[in-house]
Amino acid sequence: MRKKKASAFLCTALCVAMISGCGTSGVQDVSSASASVSAGSAMKSASTITETAAAKQISEEYAEELTNEYKDPDREDQSYVRWWLPQASLTDKQLKEEVQEIYDAGFDGAELCMQTSDAPTDQYAYGSDMWSHKWKLLIEEFLDHNMSVSLTAGTNWATANVPGLDPDSQEASQVVAMGAEIVEPGQSITELPKPETMHDKATFIGAYAYKIEETGKGEYKSVPSKPWVQPVDYEKHIVDESTMQEITGIQQGDTVWDQKVNWTAPDGEVGENDAGKYYVVAYWQQGNYHTSEPSTETAYATNYFDKRGVEALKKFWEEHYLNDQELNEKIRQGDVMLFMDSIELNPTGGIIWYTDFIRDEFKKRKGYDILPYMFLLEGLPEVYAVFDVYTAPASGYNSTTDTAKSEKIVNDYLDVLTQLYEENMLKPLKEWFNSYGIKTRAQISYGRSFEITEPSAYVDYPEAENLQEYNQIDILRLHTAGAKLQNKTLSMETGGTLDPYTTTMQMRLKSVYGEYAAGFQKVVWHIWSATDSYGTDKTNWPGDMPMTPMAFDRWDNREPAYEEYDELNAHIGRIQHLMKEGNSRTDIGFIHNNWNQGLNSYGGRDNTVEHMNNMLAHMGVYYRSTELQDNGYTYDYLSPDLLDMDTVFFDEETKTIEPAGYKALVIYQKWLDPDGAKKILDWAKKGLPVVVMEGAARETPFNDGRDDELAETMAELEKLDNVKVAAINDADEGFDYFSHDTQGYDDDVYECMQELGVQPYCGYDGANHQILTQSREGSNGVRYLYAYNYCSDDYHQNSYIDSVKNESHGTECKTNLVLDGEYEPYVINAWTGETQLVANYEIRDGQTYVPIDIKYDDIALYAFRPMKEETLHATATTADSVVQKNGKLYAKAFSSGDYSTELSDGSTVETKAEVPDSYDITNWDVNVESWSKGDNLIIDEETIDGLKTVNSQYETKKTAINVKLDKLKTWNNIPEVGDKVSGTASYKATFNWDASKADGAVLDFGDSLVSTMEVWINGKKVGGDVSTNPSKSKTVIADGSTGREQYTGGISFKDPKADVSEYLKDGENTIEVKYSSTLGNVEIANGGAQAKEADWWGYDTSVEAYGPVQAVLHPYTLTSLT
Repeated sequence: MRKKKASAFLCTALCVAMISGCGTSGVQDVSSASASVSAGSAMKSASTITETAAAKQISEEYAEELTNEYKDPDREDQSYVRWWLPQASLTDKQLKEEVQEIYDAGFDGAELCMQTSDAPTDQYAYGSDMWSHKWKLLIEEFLDHNMSVSLTAGTNWATANVPGLDPDSQEASQVVAMGAEIVEPGQSITELPKPETMHDKATFIGAYAYKIEETGKGEYKSVPSKPWVQPVDYEKHIVDESTMQEITGIQQGDTVWDQKVNWTAPDGEVGENDAGKYYVVAYWQQGNYHTSEPSTETAYATNYFDKRGVEALKKFWEEHYLNDQELNEKIRQGDVMLFMDSIELNPTGGIIWYTDFIRDEFKKRKGYDILPYMFLLEGLPEVYAVFDVYTAPASGYNSTTDTAKSEKIVNDYLDVLTQLYEENMLKPLKEWFNSYGIKTRAQISYGRSFEITEPSAYVDYPEAENLQEYNQIDILRLHTAGAKLQNKTLSMETGGTLDPYTTTMQMRLKSVYGEYAAGFQKVVWHIWSATDSYGTDKTNWPGDMPMTPMAFDRWDNREPAYEEYDELNAHIGRIQHLMKEGNSRTDIGFIHNNWNQGLNSYGGRDNTVEHMNNMLAHMGVYYRSTELQDNGYTYDYLSPDLLDMDTVFFDEETKTIEPAGYKALVIYQKWLDPDGAKKILDWAKKGLPVVVMEGAARETPFNDGRDDELAETMAELEKLDNVKVAAINDADEGFDYFSHDTQGYDDDVYECMQELGVQPYCGYDGANHQILTQSREGSNGVRYLYAYNYCSDDYHQNSYIDSVKNESHGTECKTNLVLDGEYEPYVINAWTGETQLVANYEIRDGQTYVPIDIKYDDIALYAFRPMKEETLHATATTADSVVQKNGKLYAKAFSSGDYSTELSDGSTVETKAEVPDSYDITNWDVNVESWSKGDNLIIDEETIDGLKTVNSQYETKKTAINVKLDKLKTWNNIPEVGDKVSGTASYKATFNWDASKADGAVLDFGDSLVSTMEVWINGKKVGGDVSTNPSKSKTVIADGSTGREQYTGGISFKDPKADVSEYLKDGENTIEVKYSSTLGNVEIANGGAQAKEADWWGYDTSVEAYGPVQAVLHPYTLTSLT
């Protein structure tokens, strides 16, 4: 079992740093500050004061428990990394060193993904003896380090695949190939049209003819930044279904592709655009022949819709992975996962995926034959849907004249495909791997034509990736419901759009902060790359770049900031620990079905509606209004099928859908599954609030003939008192949320929620365009809250909402969080874990009001304990803040003046403070280490079973640049350093502190930072200690040395300021700063990286201003209020 630290309730012996606001020797009532209570203030009895003091002590003990819980998070709460390996071409020594580096950096584990390299494929690729040796070695190493390890379902990442699999077999991916031609009226044909791709083996299925009403043109667009997906121009045939003829009397010729017929098109007139002609189609089943590299034999994709595909995968794993009983037992006791990336399986060689039984299965599930309608499935958007959020939901190249029916038929087939994918691949795969102690993790079916929310039920850990989603909160909501309704950990692969070397730590955090705001709980960083290369001919500095040298953010010790990865991971660990507390408390579920889900891979810097930054324009993507979000409501998109999962139920006491906590459902799309409608009606009759958008649920998504039945259900639903119909105020009649129309941004859903009495778990004291939250609740009733300021205030001009276009709210948000219930609030420092009771809040009408002040692109973590006894606290103050320590309240002031504080007993306390001026720390000794390519090529060699492997890396040359600075400034402002240097720097200075004039101080390095920094004052690390968590203990390396110590935390990389009171001493103090940059500046100067304008708003890369901006000490005083 993996090691964890002890429970917070058992960790009272851990060293706990003093809460922010404490002086160097306890809180002082300094002579320069005084307090008086205004006349008429409330008086309390001695017994009440005693009870309050006891309650305050309990509150402070609970703050200490939270500190113990969050100060040193378990490794399994920290982030994961995807490791791209250059085949099996790294020596055992290099692999062990890389595992150690991943461990020492604080990562929870790694996902092993093979990439092509210069090593000989037959000796080092997937399926080779060397691969088997290396991958088993890595499994052993990760498990011996008490870490997690994930294995892809084949070589590379794109598909589940097996080397040497027969591509014509049913174990391999299969497709329907279609031949088509246009026949003039009265014209005869003697042979059926053939498809473009014809393999040696195939099975003829059938042929049909239809009268054409019109032939038009269409196109699928791509984007310049994704050259591997080329745009497509196509012909679109619209046919009259009533003229359909099955072509019979077919005889096979020399091959299966030679199908002889004697068929004549009916006579008739011909009009424009092929009207009156006949569209003849013929179908065959054949192998998909989809391959992945590198592999010793051609690795073909398995059949995702047939259990025989799983059997092929099982056989390969049993022969190559699971053939070592000792390792199998270690796997059973450890944390091993099978990982499946997004489905990057295209129906190449055909029009859509198929199996030899799917036609019968379709008839059984849908009640009619799909074959006459197969031509409707040609040209479904598949991957092209990621370039347009409003991709047509159920159409390909062709249609019948009854467009609505055509959509329903397409949805029927894709619904069956989704079900078979779940039943015949995900479910048996999970059951089999679980029998070995291996969990399954998969990116859930986006970017291809499948339903996007349901498959999460069939894996242990659902995942998404931000590559196609532009970090848009409304797109991310597509992935969250399934995990919340099953209380599964939801992960996100992050970094696929970030560039190597120019990506700052702040940019990385920008990506993940938005993901947590949607409800994600785990980040998998893309990508880790080993420094060493195979051979010596193509060695790169600063390290190897599998797949492509100019793309993808790279993590490993080639980066100066590697030294601070442990602190980053501790920071992330606190967030992810909070995001996994108890159960989700999400306010609303939006019923959503789409089998061709539009996404936003491109990004967008303007107001092109199919790809723009909707979040910063304050426009929803699918549901268009953000009024609910602006008022604190959280919501997810979910298929109605998820409501039938075993884990899901309606709690008639709380009137919530559990375990996600949904207080209401919204029906907003034009279609709704009639069985889902009945489920919603059943729960609504029991008290579930429901809002129906006008025009919603007009039809079923399927060709099931149940539209009238749906209408009856909806009519009954809308008659209930707890069901409201919401108007759309800015849309034309018949508006469709699937359309590109820039409408639907103003509706009455929020007003309906107010009428229904549905309040958010955490709202705001007035709507805002800046804060997103996620709430969780533990079994003890404690609420946990994640808050994120998402709006940069620089994109509003692109909005389609007039009131937003000229809005400027700044980049800082000050408001009140409003919790539905009475709670005692605690704030958890996300960079240190230090937790303190919030001493300034208000209980009003059964709700808790807590002030929040949060800057753009920063976060806050809170815990709210149910109020047992209201203790004395502040409700308002003109001081900078109010803090509690040792049962007493203090007004905190950073500048001299008179202050007034209102307390919860009704009294007002006037205080006066005299605070010393802020001052710069001066006279710095600075040592910059400039990193560049060295001349020395470091070589490592090994020979295993006669195969010699050579690895190499260029030594990094580190050139010292020593300077003296009066005040700190960034490197570009230091002539001796400049803006073409990357690396690390150490700073050292002394300063004086007069403890008699202030109670503490905040050290301020400026409003921003590029990459990472650590600070020591008088030899003590600011914000952290050496970790004592067993999951992070120093390990003994193979050569006998020990790994690095890991720190629990430090100064914020986002807002580099820290209360340093506990580290100060009266008189002279010594400060040391360790700073690490990116490699961006040196690589831009060398041509190894580029400064560029990114497609994603806010992700531009450029020459950076490295180093801290300043070092200013801000003294403060604490004046007793009680």
